[in-house]
Amino acid sequence: MGSFKETLKQEFPRTPKSFRQCVNNAVTEQMDRSRKRFRIAKTVIPIAACLILVCGTVTAAELPAFTKWLAELGVNCQEAEGMIVHVGDGQTVSGQDAVGHDIIGQDAVGHDAIGQEPFTVTDVYYDGATLLFLAESGAGWDELEFGDHVFINGTDNRLEYVVELEEGSGIWQCEVTIMDEELAASDPEKLDVTVQVYMESGGRQEVTFTVESDKFGSISTAADQRFEFSYGVVEVSDLKAAPSNVSFTLKWIIYNDEEFEILRDTLFFCEDSSGIRYAPNDLRMNTFCSPVVRNEETGWVEFEQSYEIRNFDSASEYMIFIPAEGGYDEDGSYIGTEIPREDMSFIIKF
Repeated sequence: MGSFKETLKQEFPRTPKSFRQCVNNAVTEQMDRSRKRFRIAKTVIPIAACLILVCGTVTAAELPAFTKWLAELGVNCQEAEGMIVHVGDGQTVSGQDAVGHDIIGQDAVGHDAIGQEPFTVTDVYYDGATLLFLAESGAGWDELEFGDHVFINGTDNRLEYVVELEEGSGIWQCEVTIMDEELAASDPEKLDVTVQVYMESGGRQEVTFTVESDKFGSISTAADQRFEFSYGVVEVSDLKAAPSNVSFTLKWIIYNDEEFEILRDTLFFCEDSSGIRYAPNDLRMNTFCSPVVRNEETGWVEFEQSYEIRNFDSASEYMIFIPAEGGYDEDGSYIGTEIPREDMSFIIKF
């Protein structure tokens, strides 16, 4: 019989490579569209363009492009809908470089297209956790490929995906995860967003658009929390709540192998402060689990789990976290037969 570490290595379920890959896969599945690949440019063309957006809101019925994304948010859909900024007709991306030349792109056959803006921003959403915007490609820009770093009010954040809503539509949905904690917690009325657009020639240009609105939100946070049980200890940290997602990290110290077998599978039921309970397969969730470490002196198992949940009520006062037992067959395939372990539950305060 192998060591406990060897058993963990063989049996511990494979976890996602990263949150970014999980999100990309989910978008591809939901929208049945290929996401755009990021390219590294050999040269940089220092061009800056500026767009001032007018604020206003529209309903989801008038924004079919947002319908699928809003639907993923579940109970948070209505709040998120009210935070969408719709740009008025006639707004375009335009500008000049440092010496006063017009923006130069390329048309479909590779000719220079003087004064052709790369894209027009039509709609923007921002809640402190996520920036979502729709970009309509300009004439001569049949494809939009962006760099994966997006600067917002001078801070570096991560572009999760760019996906064309319908093949050939020329309208691209772009989602950015807010990585800067100060930006996420602020309550901005103005966003200066800089993206890098890759060109067919192999170069890239920087485009900056500015959005002003009183509709923007910020994340809610909570202090770290610690719970002690007969089976171990769990610490809750990095709790952030916004309509686009609720995220937190659990750091476990588990005394016995039996409880570890239950907790390692990242399956749980949860209940919000209004009494709505979610089964594991009800949650639109990305998960990450750290490598497992066994303390040789105590025999305890230590590991971390991080969660991003899209459809849990971000306005809830708390989450009842209820570990689930079972759910997998002998081959390790998920079959949805898990049962809640109420005796192992705890309340995470928001």
